[in-house]
Amino acid sequence: MGKVTDDIAKRIRKKAAKDIKGGFFGKITHYIPGWHGYQEKEERRAADKVLREFLADQLRLVKQDLEKLQGMMVDYNLTKTFETFDRMLALTDKIESAIRYADYGYSSWGSKEKIGSKSLDRMYEFDAVIIDDIGAINDVAEEFTDKMNQGKFDDAWNYTYRMWQIVQRLEEKWNQREGFMKGYQE
Repeated sequence: MGKVTDDIAKRIRKKAAKDIKGGFFGKITHYIPGWHGYQEKEERRAADKVLREFLADQLRLVKQDLEKLQGMMVDYNLTKTFETFDRMLALTDKIESAIRYADYGYSSWGSKEKIGSKSLDRMYEFDAVIIDDIGAINDVAEEFTDKMNQGKFDDAWNYTYRMWQIVQRLEEKWNQREGFMKGYQE
């Protein structure tokens, strides 16, 4: 995984920070003894939730495009791709649900221990790769749709297989992120 320089990842962090500050109430509660630690834990949970909702929304948009593409493949009777495409859409649904409805504020992230900058950087690396994978699926789907609109069907299987591989990689990265959040994977 590379460094997090992605503009989307930076915007997510900024939005999460803004959403969880709490305005005037947040400033007041900063001075209540013991509240600050609780607030930090809640901020981490809220930031994770904002990020997961963004990722799930992006994946849902890509999935809508994949469903349109699948309809085109049925219309053009590209039967060689049907089974793999169905599995890919089912896995995409599963991943979206896992992202959207995952628990947040895991024990290792909700404990009294401070989260070090290395751990946060690791989380942002996972998130950047997940964002990149969602974008990669979209890029291949757009390229494939363009070819289909031009009546070029010879590479239908290759495009389908490329997207299937990226979706599988996305699931693997999400599972690694979950493991890291739960504290049983480095």
